[in-house]
Amino acid sequence: MDSGSNTTERSNLPFAPSPIAANSHLFVSTNCSYLFPASIELKNFPDKESHILIKDIEICKGKTAQVLHRCYPKQDSSLLQLVLMGKTIGKHAAKMEAIIPYLPYARQDKIWKPGEALSAEVVVQMVASAGFSSIATFDCHFLKKPGVFTYGGVQIRNFTLSDELVNYFRARKPGALFISPDQGAAYMVNEYDGKSMVKRRGDYSNHNKTAKRPVEALTADFDVKGRDVVILDDMISGGGTMIKAVRAVLACGAKSACCGCTHGLFLGDAYTKLQDAGAEEIISSNTIASEASKIDVLNSLRTKIIGNF
Repeated sequence: MDSGSNTTERSNLPFAPSPIAANSHLFVSTNCSYLFPASIELKNFPDKESHILIKDIEICKGKTAQVLHRCYPKQDSSLLQLVLMGKTIGKHAAKMEAIIPYLPYARQDKIWKPGEALSAEVVVQMVASAGFSSIATFDCHFLKKPGVFTYGGVQIRNFTLSDELVNYFRARKPGALFISPDQGAAYMVNEYDGKSMVKRRGDYSNHNKTAKRPVEALTADFDVKGRDVVILDDMISGGGTMIKAVRAVLACGAKSACCGCTHGLFLGDAYTKLQDAGAEEIISSNTIASEASKIDVLNSLRTKIIGNF
């Protein structure tokens, strides 16, 4: 079952920059204090339940409010924290938007086996149930292009960091060929005369605790011989897809292979495995902060998202 039928595109036009409006207020979670000063305090009670304190909450009375909060890592508890924030701020604000740089559960937008939860839809509906009328995020996995969409009955504003990733590598690898490792991320390279590989996944592996569908094959119908190749994807998680892509282009004669993504989870030793596979450079944005974070989302937040909804 493909939940794509539950997604409605409303606009694919660029988002115009907008200053923070006088009738809008931004609340920033402690876990985003590396981007803006925090105004939402996150603590735990002794039994590990969350304690949320919204500072100066009265300032948003009758205004629109945006809440910037990271929901990764610790997705489950972070999502509950966001619900608590929404329920609290919603008593004062006229309208609310959740700004979630990396939207967790976004890869669970299809049902492959009877009885699986359609987690992506459930999560966005849970956010909406907290009072948020929309979600703003970057390179949402199940949307596969920027724009404003309705998914599961919830409006999602999806912004891409493909320009920033391409510009980073163009400054270091002039003339590089940009490719995506599958059709899902093709939108990240199409505007730059890029190419896309074709990916085939297998069935769920027989593992007692981890649900995983391994990448069985990646194929390409374009020539990379003698070229610097940059592989872009919306995320690098365990690295299986990207590792196969790096090995494939190098085996086909590429001069070099670099990897870039918006969301760098780098689970386990994925980063080291990518290096061992032959990746010359591996970068991500700071939607998930790490040593690979070379792309700063701060400018995009300021010019495209904050105060503009």
